[in-house]
Amino acid sequence: MSVNGNGVNGHGANGHSIPTTPTPQGASSTTGISQERLEDAARRGIDPVVMRYPETGINVLVAGAGIGGLTCALECWRKGHNVRVLDRLPGPVWTGDNIQVQPSAILVLRHWPDMGYQVENDHYDVKMHYYRQGEPGEEPELIWGPKPPQFNEPDDPLVQNRRGFPSVNCHSRIKLYKAFLEQAERVGIKVEWNAKVVEFWEDVEQGIGGVLLENGQKRAGDIVIAADGLRTKSSGIVPGMPKDLVSSGMACFRAGYPVEYALKDPWVQKMWNWKKGDQPSWQFWLGKPGAHAMTCLTHDLAFWNYLHPADENSTESWVPNVDPAVVVAHMEKNSAIHPGIKAFIKTAPPNSVVNWVLKFRDPHEQWTSPGGRVVQVGDAAHAFLPTSGNGATQAIEDGVTLATCLQLAGKANAPNAARAYNKLRFERVACGQKMAFVNQQIKQFTDWERAREDPSYIRSRYPRWVWGHDPEAYAYEKFAEAYNHVITDGAVPLRNTNIPPGHKFVKWTMAEVLQQMKEGVDLSTAWDGDWS
Repeated sequence: MSVNGNGVNGHGANGHSIPTTPTPQGASSTTGISQERLEDAARRGIDPVVMRYPETGINVLVAGAGIGGLTCALECWRKGHNVRVLDRLPGPVWTGDNIQVQPSAILVLRHWPDMGYQVENDHYDVKMHYYRQGEPGEEPELIWGPKPPQFNEPDDPLVQNRRGFPSVNCHSRIKLYKAFLEQAERVGIKVEWNAKVVEFWEDVEQGIGGVLLENGQKRAGDIVIAADGLRTKSSGIVPGMPKDLVSSGMACFRAGYPVEYALKDPWVQKMWNWKKGDQPSWQFWLGKPGAHAMTCLTHDLAFWNYLHPADENSTESWVPNVDPAVVVAHMEKNSAIHPGIKAFIKTAPPNSVVNWVLKFRDPHEQWTSPGGRVVQVGDAAHAFLPTSGNGATQAIEDGVTLATCLQLAGKANAPNAARAYNKLRFERVACGQKMAFVNQQIKQFTDWERAREDPSYIRSRYPRWVWGHDPEAYAYEKFAEAYNHVITDGAVPLRNTNIPPGHKFVKWTMAEVLQQMKEGVDLSTAWDGDWS
């Protein structure tokens, strides 16, 4: 298959030709779009309008209306499938602080111009700093920065030739979610709220999957996508999936609130010397082993987090009921804390701070039900720790890949399309999950001698094999290989190239990696292949 700018030349698994040119939706032409925007879209490789491929007849039911679920819904709709979305909550939740999305996921916005321009207008183009806090009474030591994130290094040819919407290291979780939800509404995808799924099921003879709701009602589709998070109910139908989440041993105090609260504090004014209108400032504060903090000031939000060893007060609740003074006391107990950081944390208003325990599920290789009618995406398929900066990215990549595989397979082969998607994604995602532990080790058990010899060692790792990937192009390129791998039960090999170059994938567990960290193994160089 050969990929062009908008689609693929070739045939799907059902023998039908896959058109190379999707059709505009909601407009028969570009009438009404300004010439300036048309020229900008052409220059940056952005579709001038949303364009939908011919209908496939595949009925897709998405359980979960988070960013991962909405990406699945949008991309399935764009690839010609019929889409419905359910969510257990009574309505959208407009809470949260920041979210990181890498370039491989931002690529999808080039097909959704209204959403893309909205996200571009709302994002935070942060400059990143890495400080050593030092002992009480010492001045903080700037080790690295201000610098862009690794995926925006200006000298990298891949960065220089990047097209589409810009990639930055920080987005407002609320604004990003709002953009996705509004885009779904623009193309007629409605979310059925207050539809709590208690069970996933499938009927192989009838060729359908479905969900049972708490109220006793059922919903069905040709393919049912479990996008219902870490505690997904699809665990009851997906074989080999660990039933329980395991504590990583870490928890995270975090808060986000209007920036005015922070800027009123004299310590914050003095130490940051930052005012609204300045470029957003993202700072890591590293000190004694076992914990680290992050602070950020943007034009409208201040947010911070403190990653620390979990205790009896850490919960799986996003209820913001923690007193900032409790966070400060916890920090003082575990490591040195600069007065400025203490002051920043105390600017959090009431009902803005959570203490979230970080739980993990070891990578499980199968994401589909036995009949292939139920398939997992995002956190339901793979748990990411926040130090990876990669969870939302991989959830979005999942949605792009699954929608494309379903398009290429056609309705009759939808279950094997889900299995092919699984095969294209598992190794990549499992490698991405490991990056959380690399970043955790660098920030919480910092080799300060090495950092002074090479200050760039201390920066967050955003590997090129992650951010330089195009999940849609990869799905078009590799689908036939993955599909034949599935239908021959592995006799036809699948050689994924979306993992670290030179790496031979092996299964792993969190316990094994934590033991390596305990033994002082440098995770950034411990594994074969190029993880940089």
